[in-house]
Amino acid sequence: MKTQLFLLLLLCLCPNALASVINEEDVTKRNIPTIASTADHSTFEILNQDFDYAPDVTEACLSCHTEASKQIHKTFHWTWSKEVDGVEVGKGKNGLNNYCVSARGNESCTQCHIGYGWRNEDFEHDAEENVDCLVCHDKTKTYIKSAASSGHPYYEDTKVAGKIQKAVDLKYVAQHVGSPDRENCLACHAVGGGGNGVKHGDTDLSLIDPAFELDVHMSPEKLNFSCQTCHTANEHKIAGRYNDRAAFLDFELNQGRVSREGNNLSCESCHSAMPHQERVLDNHTAKVACASCHIPEMARGPYLTKLSWDWSTAGQMKNGKPMTIDQEFDGVVNHAYMSKKGSFTWGRNVVPEYRWYKGELKQMTLLDTIDPDRAPIDINPPSGNYNDPDARIWPFKIHRGKQPYDTELNRMLPIKLYGRPGSGAFWTEYDWNKALTAGARLNGVAFSGQYDFIETNGYWPIKHMVAPKEQAVACEACHSRDSRLVGLNDFYLVGRDSNSIVEYFGMIAIWGGLAAVFIHALTRIVTIRRRKTRTANSQK
Repeated sequence: MKTQLFLLLLLCLCPNALASVINEEDVTKRNIPTIASTADHSTFEILNQDFDYAPDVTEACLSCHTEASKQIHKTFHWTWSKEVDGVEVGKGKNGLNNYCVSARGNESCTQCHIGYGWRNEDFEHDAEENVDCLVCHDKTKTYIKSAASSGHPYYEDTKVAGKIQKAVDLKYVAQHVGSPDRENCLACHAVGGGGNGVKHGDTDLSLIDPAFELDVHMSPEKLNFSCQTCHTANEHKIAGRYNDRAAFLDFELNQGRVSREGNNLSCESCHSAMPHQERVLDNHTAKVACASCHIPEMARGPYLTKLSWDWSTAGQMKNGKPMTIDQEFDGVVNHAYMSKKGSFTWGRNVVPEYRWYKGELKQMTLLDTIDPDRAPIDINPPSGNYNDPDARIWPFKIHRGKQPYDTELNRMLPIKLYGRPGSGAFWTEYDWNKALTAGARLNGVAFSGQYDFIETNGYWPIKHMVAPKEQAVACEACHSRDSRLVGLNDFYLVGRDSNSIVEYFGMIAIWGGLAAVFIHALTRIVTIRRRKTRTANSQK
């Protein structure tokens, strides 16, 4: 009670002082709770009806939450693209990766869009009723979107992968909504790319209820952070885009003050830029990101993450039918080959790769020209270098791909994957010419008809699954000949690098120092003996 009164008095007298108190407090003793809803939606008359169409639920929501859809329409979660150097880039348009390559042409991707019906160009982006409120606010765990219906839920019992997916009870879900929790966020962010843990090396379904050893922030054993504790939201805009420099440099932009509103994505927002109280370690923070030391491996939980994807092998059949070949990776069995996707490698407890990063990824587009002689092609490389004051060493998952490109136009090619017979969809017809022709048409890009496959790199910054401090990366993991930082060669790293000039002068300094010590000791011995001799002679 005394502590609470002291903090209240301190806040009244000096509002900025509370930030420093929070900054210095042991973070393991803090728990920032999520705000619970103040409304019981089961008592709302407008929700006490049988809904047979999900957009009707949205219209009911908007009768009270009048600005919600307008806010959503301005977010990246809705647009799936943003303007970069005058070009619209993202999953919604011109963007690509080295997983399923592009969202356009793969309608199953829109299963995770926060809207209803984004199947083609006819989708009404400005229609407020097309916003899916339930996907983020469902608390029943029964609301599931269908890949086959471009983001709509299952309106009737449907057989999916040999199992029956029950039709959603929209009335029941609408009456049981609340603040988003981990399951709402991870339902899409953990399973992107076609499965649990596929894309992100630090985000999978184990984060729904992680052990303390897996994630010190999200574990219910101590801090029990929700996603929104760090990924704060304002008008449905959620902090967390990789190229959001305001979020990435939050600590610096706020002059070290802790703010629970706005962008609080950086570790420094809570821990400060010098959290160790140990000078040698704190000196590292200017050039080394917290994650580089405190996330020692990727996919540290029970699940695997995909490390490579080779599309060039896709299409092989067994007895005229698509096949799947499983293989054990680090004690876990997963697909090593699928006719519809090609060949994969997977890993768990994988040491990340390290690159300079200042919160920006340079995103290649389907309109960019590539140089095939410079493969592998970096699709979204991080920006920064040793001399960039904003850049620090970050851990990355670098996903290796092999995907189609136009050999005449030297451009990456999108693939039409999902669709009915006759649509050119690769997963239906297994014909590369048809799939690439249809994919190019859907994305509004040219295709010469000539194609081959090229190796690519996709970069994913590692920011989750923070380990206990006892498991932090040891000094010798970087400062040694077999260094983790083998990919960073634009600076001299003690213990890793050798330089003949530095080593020559170093040897001179070492041997010179030893010689000086020896000469000094010898001089002292001679001087002492002479003094003793003079003393003895004087006494005679």
